[in-house]
Amino acid sequence: MKTFSGSKTLTTTTLFTSVLVTTNAFAIVPVNDLIDVEKGLSGTFGLSLNGQSGNKDEQEYGVDALLQYAEGNNLFVFIGDYNYSETNNVKDEDELYVHGRWVNLNFFGDSLDSEVFVQYQYDDFADLSGRELVGANVRWRNEFSSDARKSQIILGLGAFHESEESEQTTLSDSLVRANIYARYVYEKMGEFPFKAYISTYIQPAVDDIQDLRGLVVSGISFPIQPSLSIGLEFEITHNSTPFIDVEKTDIDYGITLNYSF
Repeated sequence: MKTFSGSKTLTTTTLFTSVLVTTNAFAIVPVNDLIDVEKGLSGTFGLSLNGQSGNKDEQEYGVDALLQYAEGNNLFVFIGDYNYSETNNVKDEDELYVHGRWVNLNFFGDSLDSEVFVQYQYDDFADLSGRELVGANVRWRNEFSSDARKSQIILGLGAFHESEESEQTTLSDSLVRANIYARYVYEKMGEFPFKAYISTYIQPAVDDIQDLRGLVVSGISFPIQPSLSIGLEFEITHNSTPFIDVEKTDIDYGITLNYSF
């Protein structure tokens, strides 16, 4: 799962206590979980290591990173996520996701930004040997704040060129998709603070709207101490036209414990 933070924190440990590992093979151009953009360099890093031996030998590894740099009206974001696992010496997960984005705040007017992005990913067990994206968006954002709470809504519209190849066949595809997304973030301060968010992405092919990709991500996180928080995230991904007979819809959910400084 791809998560974001607007604070200058470094996540040194991520513990997954309840995860269905199908991670989004078609995760798409993420929207930052930001209300206030920090100036300069900030980021998060996560590492997960899980194992089991005895009746079943199992090893799972995961690493993820978010780096962002803000200067003036420019925001540069890099996201990376890699997951690998074996059960009884048989590989059953191998996937990589990398994403880069440049946001120019107020480019078209007040609260109307431009976005340019590139992305690469693969997922052996979703029949995806490679997927490459390059595209651009226009996005509108609005923030609301008081002493006790903050909220932000982002609406985006754009398009991207997509190229992808099948892992198990010689099939490949290259097309242009529309990119429509919405994201809402709510943060409560004071007693019982928390942050909640929901994002929706819809991406039909411009020459065939029945060829559709979609993603819904929602989550909530609670600070336990100033440097420790716990969160829950739920994610649904959908691909209406996979290369072969694989499930069109995947569901992920997870609980994370993050230490930051």
